[in-house]
Amino acid sequence: MVRFSEFLSRVLRARDGNVATFFAIALVPIAVLAGGALDFSQAMNARGRLAEALDAAALAVGSDDSLAGESASQLAMEFIEANYPQGEIGDVQNVVVSVDEESGQVTITGSSRVQTILLGIIGMQYIDVDWTSVVVRAQNALELVMVLDNTGSMSGTKIRALRDAALTLNDLLHDSVTNPDDLRIGLVPFAASVNVGTGFERVWWLDADAEHPLHSEWFEPAANRWDLFDTLSGVEWEGCVEAREMPMDIDDTPPNLGDPDTLFLPFFAPDEPDVGRFGNNYLDDGLRNGNPVTLLMNSDKYWGQRPNRGGPNDGCTTTPITPLTSSRSEIDAALSAMNARGTTNIPMGVSWGIRVISPQEPFTEGTPYDEPNTIKAMIILTDGENVIPTAGAPLHSEYTSYGYLTTGRMGITSASRVQANRAMNDRTELACEYARSQGIRIYTITFGTVDADTEALMEGCASHPSLYFNSPTPESLQQAFELIAGDLSNLRISR
Repeated sequence: MVRFSEFLSRVLRARDGNVATFFAIALVPIAVLAGGALDFSQAMNARGRLAEALDAAALAVGSDDSLAGESASQLAMEFIEANYPQGEIGDVQNVVVSVDEESGQVTITGSSRVQTILLGIIGMQYIDVDWTSVVVRAQNALELVMVLDNTGSMSGTKIRALRDAALTLNDLLHDSVTNPDDLRIGLVPFAASVNVGTGFERVWWLDADAEHPLHSEWFEPAANRWDLFDTLSGVEWEGCVEAREMPMDIDDTPPNLGDPDTLFLPFFAPDEPDVGRFGNNYLDDGLRNGNPVTLLMNSDKYWGQRPNRGGPNDGCTTTPITPLTSSRSEIDAALSAMNARGTTNIPMGVSWGIRVISPQEPFTEGTPYDEPNTIKAMIILTDGENVIPTAGAPLHSEYTSYGYLTTGRMGITSASRVQANRAMNDRTELACEYARSQGIRIYTITFGTVDADTEALMEGCASHPSLYFNSPTPESLQQAFELIAGDLSNLRISR
């Protein structure tokens, strides 16, 4: 470089006309080459920006199958101007938006004119770069079930924030489709149990004839739970159900009258003994002697009595499931009706989310799993860890959807809160694994201050770590639901 500078200095000082002429002639191509490299680099940058802008515009037009003609062009220009604002290198020109309503293909072409810096010396004042973006509107339908924590810790501002965020998602998804049949949404509020709705009272799959081996687990002599509800004064079944025995507690094995183990049980919390420290003692035992289990199991005490506190629905706190529906207003109403009471049983919520989206009994609104044009998705939200309220011997816990811990329906008989939490986490992991194996796309959300183990559990539950959202505030929760809505909408579009 030093030698070249010295050479150039000598040339410029030279008085010989031939040297000066030679240098002037040689300087032009050198300048053109140097300037051309810069100008072409600028043009390639402009082409990249143009590609991004047209791609974004095509996706925006493609995500709304109601757009065509002038409305499609207007939306496309708004996205192009937002992604390629004035002042950037080059001027966007010749934008053409084409929508083939029969094939669903959206095509956007355009160019960017870049003013040259040095290539003008040879008469090249501009460089034009072109780009074409193509998006095909997929005809995919979407089935989504929201499995939402409605426990006591969600009360107050948290349940309101959850309602608002879920309502926003409902609106965004419905606004993105023109054919209502392309979108169906279901809702599973969960706490310690799940409520299928009182309209299923004595339906066959809820073991109307007390054929299930566990139907009389806590009643001696054997009694039909439905009959006990009928004989109790001032009490009716409120719609909650119990978990089936493992592994059917977390899958969608269809109920079958020929196999009583596959049937579901109506939730019935037994009257606990008058003696000792039991939380759900709502009747006179009718016996003066006997150990606590004998007093608890005495089914004669229910006939014609009226609970004075608690009752057989103790632990049934949630509003009913909403099966898959295309009605925006029906989901809006169900979300608005959610309340916050009870403890956390995530696997119970996930298992019923699977059954809502499944094509099999007890809910049959879902399309077959192998339907190629239907996307199945689930959102699971919780604000805390799994909990079974434990107690001392002989029951080891409060009565839950898994009965008492002492019977081992959860896989353990310990009264340890830590072991109970671990067992419920194991059931949660298996429920999520089962859902994913059925092709269900799982989004998970933790809301508020959540312990590290629950965060890890929910992240592992999601179909991909990017589909897990930790949302400590109402604002971040709202954003999480909006991002999920956007992702679900984009899944219906293939590039």
